[in-house]
Amino acid sequence: MARFSRAGVQDGVQRHAGARSGRACVGRLRMSGSPEDSYSDAAFMLAPVEGDEMVSMITDNGEVSVRAVTATGLVAGAAQMQATSPVASAALGRTMICSLMLAAGKKTGEMYGEVEQESVQIDVRGDGPLKQSFATADGRGEVRGYVAQPFVDLPPNSIGKLDVAAAVGKGIITVVRNNPLWKQPYSGITQIVSGEIAVDMAHYLTESEQTPSALGAGVLVDSKDENVIASGGWLVQMLPGATDETITQIEKNIGSLDGSPTDLIRSGKTANDICNLLSAGLREGEIYPPTIIKPRFTCKCSMEKVYRTIALLPREEMDSVLEQEGKIEVKCEFCKRKYRLAGAELEDAYKSAKSSEDS
Repeated sequence: MARFSRAGVQDGVQRHAGARSGRACVGRLRMSGSPEDSYSDAAFMLAPVEGDEMVSMITDNGEVSVRAVTATGLVAGAAQMQATSPVASAALGRTMICSLMLAAGKKTGEMYGEVEQESVQIDVRGDGPLKQSFATADGRGEVRGYVAQPFVDLPPNSIGKLDVAAAVGKGIITVVRNNPLWKQPYSGITQIVSGEIAVDMAHYLTESEQTPSALGAGVLVDSKDENVIASGGWLVQMLPGATDETITQIEKNIGSLDGSPTDLIRSGKTANDICNLLSAGLREGEIYPPTIIKPRFTCKCSMEKVYRTIALLPREEMDSVLEQEGKIEVKCEFCKRKYRLAGAELEDAYKSAKSSEDS
């Protein structure tokens, strides 16, 4: 399968000279299954946003896995919540899209009586001003992510696109796959080869996991108001035993795509449509039915986790912070919620967490 070369597609738009700096925002989002007049700027974490969907298919000959996701509402909501700049929104969105596609089809813990899900996390760390782009997703389509420096503001690249490569820089990508039944997670590490994230993930899959792959991921940001107006991606992976004929057909299908992932989404293509384009000529019998899930941004922060974090602090450090600030504040990187503890409440939390840790 050497002829099936890795590929990555990504997109973005040039910043408008008069646009406000350092913030991406989105209008009201309509939720799936909600009344037509029911909108919220934050409810995208409670239910999938209308139009967001992920579809997975296998070709009739069982030689190719095809996945596509439309996630405009999900990425737009995350960008608004984290107040990301346009280039940071693009990096965050691409990382979340890639994690969703890599996690698609993974087993859920309920199959074995477990609460936890099999998950995939992607950690992009470079020497660019963005520093880090992180996302984790599971087989149910629940995803969350963040960037270390959300306010990075860079000029467009040489072709007028958001310069994600310059924001990321050189460094490494770490992918961790975790299953509640495994003794330990599986980790893979590769060098960042482009900084555009989609290309880097295709490189990772081919080099680290030995799975020839082609991948596209894009986030389109409006040039005037910096809204995220389209976001999605696709992933094609050759399975063991793929023939030259199948590879040739897949290469033809990829070459026939009419533009980037966001071009396809903006033209009205659904995730199912994109999968059909990528698998053309290989699914006439539709032997394997497609799998469809509704992805959504899900944060799992809680006061209990805050207590566990506080328990990790040395006693003298906690006392020093209390003396100087009068309280301890913990902020969730994913949803930006702030937890504040002070006085007797903090003391009780510290003792309770330490007791649980020692037992």
